[in-house]
Amino acid sequence: MSQPLRIAIVGSGFAAHFHLASYRKVHGERFEIVALCGRNEARVATLAREFGVPRSLTSYDELLRDAGVDVVDLCVPNHLHVPYALAAAKHGKHIICEKPLGGYFGPPDAGADWSADGCSRASMLSDVVAQVRSVRAAVARAGVMFCYGENWVCAPPVVKLNRLMAASDSVILRIEAEESHSGSHAAYSRRWRTAGGGSLLRMGVHPIGAALWLKQEEGRRRGGRPIRPASVSATVARLSDITAFRAQAPHHVVDDWVDVEDFGTVTIGFDDGSVAQLTSTDTRLGGIRNFLSAYGSRAVVTANINPNTACQAYTPDGQYFAGEYLVEKIETREGWSFPAPDEDAITGYPEELREFVSAISARREPKSGLALAGDTLVVVYAAYLSAAEGRSVSLKECL
Repeated sequence: MSQPLRIAIVGSGFAAHFHLASYRKVHGERFEIVALCGRNEARVATLAREFGVPRSLTSYDELLRDAGVDVVDLCVPNHLHVPYALAAAKHGKHIICEKPLGGYFGPPDAGADWSADGCSRASMLSDVVAQVRSVRAAVARAGVMFCYGENWVCAPPVVKLNRLMAASDSVILRIEAEESHSGSHAAYSRRWRTAGGGSLLRMGVHPIGAALWLKQEEGRRRGGRPIRPASVSATVARLSDITAFRAQAPHHVVDDWVDVEDFGTVTIGFDDGSVAQLTSTDTRLGGIRNFLSAYGSRAVVTANINPNTACQAYTPDGQYFAGEYLVEKIETREGWSFPAPDEDAITGYPEELREFVSAISARREPKSGLALAGDTLVVVYAAYLSAAEGRSVSLKECL
């Protein structure tokens, strides 16, 4: 019997923690987490102890030279995804990459205070197209697997939606989806220089990625080839800059964005004539809103990831639930709430990682791979260009 797949986690922040927690819930696959790598030595050591990872190190180069590592799971900041993926491919390591694949973070000589205001969105789009092509070439040259961390395609509600579309042989005419909440807790998210964009890039990639995947799946069922995105129209805004909102106090949503949007809505036109209407915003009170509806020729199905009604609770005093986790991003525990019995499972994280381990072990294309990663990133930056210039953007030369 072949040895277990040997995986190293790169990063020691929020994403690394939930990946490690989700790997614990993966069953039926032969793998082991052999190392944890990050720049913060103390945090890496603490996380390694918490999850029983045998090795912790601070040098990514050292990790890549280790013949005892088969896969690197990149849980690092967005601006490191492409360079770290290129380096991993060069060293023959398979790649698991958290979303998004990459992004534009300013010119190479930009300082920490660089602003995206006034920066050409056409140049941004051109840059990310080049990033996608460079990763595609490096992965093909090295013969390694690339797995893209789009958990929505493994979330049970979306998986079931896809099965019902297939069972009914529905033509998917329209998709509507959203990911929204009251704002990121992370300081990096406030600036384009460190985030690569606002709500569209941080959150919008999920509904965008899921919509693209559903049309890929439909195309393979119907004609043997994926249905591809053909055009993008978009609007972005910073709703927290509205004068009347600024005059109010207190603010219950994040309001200190510097040069990124806190609202974005995208319409994707596909090459079969269907459309997807997708929204993301940092201005939604009441917890995370993650849903996708597919309007088909023979069925209509809505996938509610967050909130869902698997568990419903009420309390007149939030202190009564003080010792128990309910669900991410709610502002209060009082009144009615929708506690998540297993938030990781319903959002697809353990199944996503199980799928990646299975795909790499079998050397088959994962459900969420480089094609989806590249298309999603290009759609986001085409959306930024569309919003800036007030026109539909063709993807013919981009994909």
